[in-house]
Amino acid sequence: MKFQQIRSATAIVTFGGSRFLIDPWLAPKDACPPIPGSANPDLRCPVHELPLPLEQILRVDAVIATHLHFDHFDDTAMKAIPKAMPIFAQDETDAKTLRDNGFADVRILKYGGLDFNGVTLIKTDCIHGQPGEIGRLYENLPIRREACGVVMRHPNEKTLYLAGDTVWCDYVAAAINAHRPDVIVVNAARAAVAGFGPIIMGLEDIENVLTAAPYATVIASHMDNVGHATLWRKDIRDFAAKRNLGSRLLIPEDGEICDQP
Repeated sequence: MKFQQIRSATAIVTFGGSRFLIDPWLAPKDACPPIPGSANPDLRCPVHELPLPLEQILRVDAVIATHLHFDHFDDTAMKAIPKAMPIFAQDETDAKTLRDNGFADVRILKYGGLDFNGVTLIKTDCIHGQPGEIGRLYENLPIRREACGVVMRHPNEKTLYLAGDTVWCDYVAAAINAHRPDVIVVNAARAAVAGFGPIIMGLEDIENVLTAAPYATVIASHMDNVGHATLWRKDIRDFAAKRNLGSRLLIPEDGEICDQP
């Protein structure tokens, strides 16, 4: 298994002999305007350019779209990804959007698992923000709140859990308990908009994941590229150093590969 951090939540996972592009945010640096109500009100995003040429990033066998927010599957991705590429979507609503954009091979993730070239992909649930007021934020934008995670299994690989855009919640605890993943990727920038609280994990959430899966390696993704981030790689590195976490918590730079034999 290889996990290559591309940018933000975008990554390439090499698993069971196949290469999967996760949540492609492919726009140039600064393509998106500042996010109102964010901790960085003047910061355009993505903050950094892609670390690899676009044609190299697109040398994959399939795409996994945990949801279609602008920083997970953008207009650039809609145009650049070959229309015959297999794409795994969280539900029929997202699948219809992808099909309407010309993609011919859209498959819907299932809780019971779906096979792709011998790799089993299993849908898991997320809470993309705290219950209550956060629902009003999505309604006002308006964008969907729904997102998913994915567990990846193969006989010759460690089990990988992509937790997706979620805070720590019963769904994440249940996925860890049910699948006992060896590697867990968490979206950990603690993105938030004023008045609504975090919509993805922060330090307390990471600590909960580490406690729930003491046998697992945790990879912090979704870092250093969105204007509504309240947590940056340097903050997680300080957290890891203070707790002597060593190789239990990895914080890859854009372009860096985490190899998990």
